[in-house]
Amino acid sequence: MDAIRYIDRAAVVRAFVGSLATRNLPARSAFGSYAVLRVFAAHAHQPSAIFSPVNCAVCGLPPKRDSAESDERVANYPFQVQHTDIRYAAFDLATFHSREVDEPTHDAVDRLRRLLDALRWLTADAELTELQKSIGTAFKSNKYERQILLESFGYAGILLPQGKRDYTKGFVTCDDANADQPREFFKREWAYPVRFWTGRDGVNEPSVVSHFGEFL
Repeated sequence: MDAIRYIDRAAVVRAFVGSLATRNLPARSAFGSYAVLRVFAAHAHQPSAIFSPVNCAVCGLPPKRDSAESDERVANYPFQVQHTDIRYAAFDLATFHSREVDEPTHDAVDRLRRLLDALRWLTADAELTELQKSIGTAFKSNKYERQILLESFGYAGILLPQGKRDYTKGFVTCDDANADQPREFFKREWAYPVRFWTGRDGVNEPSVVSHFGEFL
């Protein structure tokens, strides 16, 4: 997939960090898309066992699609962002080079550190509600923006529930992600794998260093 083959990973990370100070949400979006598509590969259509067999069990897409992605969907972050929608993620990365981004400032880096510290300070009994609220003072946002950011951290392995897989070491298929649901209904509103996160899982520090080490 050309979208992932030619993307500048360092530029995506810088845009994410820079957005914490400017609230440039279209620029921030590419981080989640990169995390999902990082090891995505071309594959033959495999009928889904979760959705209609017309949809692929790997990527969730039908063999042919008539609708195209648009800049409007990226611009409408957070309400139309779905990084595990392969069409969205591929378009997000393919158009990233033409997007206005903000280089990380001292303020942005400070906000990143405050964000990560807020996650580290959560107690072992913290659930998703506490997770989402914990980062509210680190940067200007609403709860939907914070949820998408935290879901992106799940894809990237920064918030990795015990026994679950992130997307960086092996692509999590559409069927696998949708079949693995928690008992609690409200947690199903969150994306895999962060939907299973609790405070006992904490922060995966090696993954933090892998993504943001140059800023910390």
